[in-house]
Amino acid sequence: MKPGWKITSLVVGLALLCSAAGPAYAGVLPQEPDEEYLVNEEVDVVVGFYIREYSTAGNGITDYRTARQILRSEFDESWNSVVQAVEFPLFYWYDENQDGHFKMWIDRKVEGCRCDIVPYAVEPQED
Repeated sequence: MKPGWKITSLVVGLALLCSAAGPAYAGVLPQEPDEEYLVNEEVDVVVGFYIREYSTAGNGITDYRTARQILRSEFDESWNSVVQAVEFPLFYWYDENQDGHFKMWIDRKVEGCRCDIVPYAVEPQED
């Protein structure tokens, strides 16, 4: 066995481990909180989103938001909006420090798989 073989294997192994882990930014987003942490819901039929706000610390301060796409909207007998939305959110926002600075994630497949939820970044437009 050549002496450089162990170092090369170690470097390749670390590179594979780091690439499989994905970006550190995406690893900070916790699971969507349970209903007990829900502090507000909003139906915005104009933009087509059902938005849910949570307080993960239980102190009433919103630090986690989700936005699901609305599939169907109607009014009930009291003229309240009733919507049918997709099962999983398209967008997620999380304010880890509750300092008002939310980071945003997107699930482009909208299948709820943690592996598909990535930091949202606006791609530059080509002229």
